[in-house]
Amino acid sequence: MNILIVDDKPDNLYLLEVLLKANGHTILSAANGEEALQTLQTEGVDLIVSDILMPVMDGFQLCRRIRADERLRHIPFIVYTATYTGPKDEEFALKIGADSFLLKPCEPDVFMATIDEVMAASRSRDPSRAPAPAPEGEVLKLYSERLVRKLEKKMVDLEAEIQERKRIQEELRQSEEKYRTLVENAEDIVCILQDGQFKFQNQRFEALLGYNPGELINQDFMELICAEDRAMVMERIRRILDGDPRGTPISYRIVHKTGQFIWASSTASRVMWEGRPALLTFIRNITRQKEIEEQFHHAQRLESVGRLAGGVAHDFNNMLGVIIGYAELAKLKIDPQDPLSENLEEILMAARRSIDITRQLLAFARKQATEPKVLDLNRAVEDMLKMLRRLIGEDIDLSWKPGESLGLIRIDPSQVDQILANLCVNARDAISGVGKIVIQTENARFGKDYCMDHPDFIPGEYVLLMVSDTGCGMSRETMARLFEPFFTTKEVGKGTGLGLATVYGIVKQNGGFIHVYSEPGMGTTFRIYLPRHSEAAPLADAEVIGESAMGHGELVLLVEDEPAILNMGKQMLETLGYRVLATADTDEAMTLAERHAGQISLLITDMIMPKMNGHDLAARLCPRYPGLKTLFISGYTTDIIDPAGLCGNGVHFLQKPFSVHQLATSVRKTLENSP
Repeated sequence: MNILIVDDKPDNLYLLEVLLKANGHTILSAANGEEALQTLQTEGVDLIVSDILMPVMDGFQLCRRIRADERLRHIPFIVYTATYTGPKDEEFALKIGADSFLLKPCEPDVFMATIDEVMAASRSRDPSRAPAPAPEGEVLKLYSERLVRKLEKKMVDLEAEIQERKRIQEELRQSEEKYRTLVENAEDIVCILQDGQFKFQNQRFEALLGYNPGELINQDFMELICAEDRAMVMERIRRILDGDPRGTPISYRIVHKTGQFIWASSTASRVMWEGRPALLTFIRNITRQKEIEEQFHHAQRLESVGRLAGGVAHDFNNMLGVIIGYAELAKLKIDPQDPLSENLEEILMAARRSIDITRQLLAFARKQATEPKVLDLNRAVEDMLKMLRRLIGEDIDLSWKPGESLGLIRIDPSQVDQILANLCVNARDAISGVGKIVIQTENARFGKDYCMDHPDFIPGEYVLLMVSDTGCGMSRETMARLFEPFFTTKEVGKGTGLGLATVYGIVKQNGGFIHVYSEPGMGTTFRIYLPRHSEAAPLADAEVIGESAMGHGELVLLVEDEPAILNMGKQMLETLGYRVLATADTDEAMTLAERHAGQISLLITDMIMPKMNGHDLAARLCPRYPGLKTLFISGYTTDIIDPAGLCGNGVHFLQKPFSVHQLATSVRKTLENSP
């Protein structure tokens, strides 16, 4: 078979290549998912064996892409990984389409047997992939030859194992030097503990903990253990010395020679050392693994906070919707010169500002629906300055230098908030004590000749957003991994490594690019180039409802479980010239639709309701009444409503809270089938 191995570690590629070639297979290789997809465009492959954690595109992403591609989805896919956080990894791999899940290292016989099982299952699903049957005599001959080869190999392996055991038992007794060679080249710390003291340490001890191999001989082992972990370690030592088996590894913190704690995982077994009981202990540095675990848990906590923010925003938006709606209705009914009109305008301004605060909160929680708008970047930055100054603290000077005659951009305003917040927080963390952060904007244009000499740039006209700081700067090694998800130079618990990855994703999503300049001790400058937009920005003046946005007596069925929103919506629609059937109950909505069959032009329904959601209600009514149009409304965020697929593909949707003008515009667009 042609087998594609996907792994970013050359040693892993080499071992699998040797094993599979020895079994008669042809091997192709790729260092990540992106390279694998390129290989599959030109090469015929019978089986894919892929690691999980890889740069550019990991194994899970590759598996999804394979299963989504009609031309490639038939290829069997085996996940072979050393990264294992629990059974959920295997469940997830199989859920997204993997045929098998193996943990490294795996015995060759088990690995080859798994390949046979996966290929057999593939052929049973698609008989055309099975090889043509050979004549019976040839089958018996091939089977016999294969059996003989296996027996011969077993005999050779058995003889080799016997010789190896003999060699280890003669050589270890005769040559302590050879024994030390094996120990000193081990990847883990190998040490002997007796009476709680070090009696032997290999050279790896220095590499992981900073101490010379003989520096701690006859020193107390417990002095290196974090005080909070000593009781657990002492209990494990006691149990092993009393005869318990080695058991599972334990994790604890060890003091590095520099004074910092590192996380260690160790196993131990009872041995005899110079005629007395002792512990043969293996210690491995798992600090990076712990950091990744903490980042993952921190990301989960952020997700929980985001979900909480989404729920709070729903209730808050409902209340704001009532405030805005009734204030606008009241304003429409009084003379503009009436003193109450000015009071109502102040109420509306406060409510709109509250909407902005909610939007910014959701932007930080990454729960805001993406709604690109044409906007002035200078104004967007100015709106965030107050919040940014609270984020960075009083010790850091925030300087704002807006560019003149700045071009417009088209982007979701909340994404601008995310970019500014992430860059300013990173700049703050890079500054020790007092310092300065500068935010600057200006127009930029790059021609083809310039971009040929600067491959990081893209020709075109842009608006530049620049954030500079006087912080510690970055090394080239750090800059090379700057936008990798979960990569962070911050201490455990102080960073998820998602901030700059989010910034990078937003910029790329909006057709821009980023240029970063930094040197250790010299600060950092981020230059973000977003494409200029030719359309004019919408006016921020008071909203005026034109004649074209008014209703003409059409009958509207309004379904909303929140009584205040229901009453307000009914008044708004009637003010706009529509006849309204309003109900808070979906069953009653079905009855009203039946009583007025053929008369109702539009269904306006909340998306999340107790008995039946708006999507299901529309799905029941629309087939019965072919001319019925639907407008969905909701105060929930997209992480709650998007799983039903309701916010795209031409579906008409109005986010709460909404003004009379927004309702009028959305209703007319829905009735007229405008996008």
